[in-house]
Amino acid sequence: MKRKVMASLAAAVLLMVGGLAGCSNPAEESEKAAVCFVVANTANSKGLNFSSPLVQDAIYSAIRGYGYISVVNVDESPEVVFNHSFDIPDKYKNASSAKLETDAQTNAAEFTAYIQSVVADAPEVDYLEGLYAAVRSLSSLEGYDSKTIIVLGTGVGTCGALNLQNNLLSADPEEVVELLSERDEIPDFSGFSIYWQQLGDVALPQQELSKTLQNRLEELYGSIVEAGGGTLTFDSTMPAPVNEGVEYPAVTPVDFPADLPIYFDGDNSENLLEQPVVMDEKVTFIADEADYLDPEEALETLRPLAEFLLQHDMDLLLVGTTAGDVTDEFTLNLSQQRADQVKASLVSLGVSESRLTAIGMGCEDPWHIKGAGLEGQLASSNRKVVLLDAATDEAQTILEMMQS
Repeated sequence: MKRKVMASLAAAVLLMVGGLAGCSNPAEESEKAAVCFVVANTANSKGLNFSSPLVQDAIYSAIRGYGYISVVNVDESPEVVFNHSFDIPDKYKNASSAKLETDAQTNAAEFTAYIQSVVADAPEVDYLEGLYAAVRSLSSLEGYDSKTIIVLGTGVGTCGALNLQNNLLSADPEEVVELLSERDEIPDFSGFSIYWQQLGDVALPQQELSKTLQNRLEELYGSIVEAGGGTLTFDSTMPAPVNEGVEYPAVTPVDFPADLPIYFDGDNSENLLEQPVVMDEKVTFIADEADYLDPEEALETLRPLAEFLLQHDMDLLLVGTTAGDVTDEFTLNLSQQRADQVKASLVSLGVSESRLTAIGMGCEDPWHIKGAGLEGQLASSNRKVVLLDAATDEAQTILEMMQS
């Protein structure tokens, strides 16, 4: 039997005994809450704060109101490791308020000690499956006034349908949700309130998330929960110290792009090229071809960009890319031709050819979304040309990589 299952059974027995020991304590009328804690205590996370008001209030309220608590341990195979109803027979609900408070506080302290011991058993992290497990643990319960899921973890999943190693943060969150929906990977959050504590609180060797990546991570999970019919609130509680005496299974670091590309729409030229820029959906390519879907529309979309370049002393690197997850001679040539196509369009609009360097990376570009296939919006977004200020570190890194 797994260590975490044995621990959960022991904790369940402890809490049941504690609850019955104080069963002469009557409860005042209060909300009967069902709460599931989704705990991702992993090697890529800063210390989880189980003493935060969010966690402590939820624990105490569920116990004090004769509610229900479950716990999901998140690793590469998330599972429910604790579930217990804190209800007691009606005949024991006539004790004093002071006795009730004492018993609730004792049980809350015992549960807090238990949940602090929940640590990932296996490498990697699957947050989406953890949310599925949480929904399953509460969905069949009846007679509860509220159902709440509280997630404690970074949100940086490294396996499963929401594997961020596939570069999903480079995609528009709505496009990721569309793909997950097509694959029936969105849990049914109807009737659930979800709170997320310490999203993005990563620890080495996982690189720290930039503000842009943090915002994209919040948008991604917010879109997923909304698509499932629930509500999501983020809690900015400070992390706790990591327990140095615990061995956490290794988690593969996610190699995030230095900067996420923004989409050029002709109106955002003031700070253009401070980060990589990809043309919007008006500058897209026919599958397996370097021709624009709509040549006239593509040229008109590129015109404001050309005007910007004519007013600024800046050289550009144009990176062509392809859909699919295979880079071979065909896709390298195709991506080069797409970059050359955009270069030729800018030259036709007056930009000096000497200021433009075009390369093709196939599907090896830093922003490529893996697993998107060849059909659908995510696949289409992989057929792109990304523009970078050639003087930036990222542009120089790409050039060096292609020349090596």
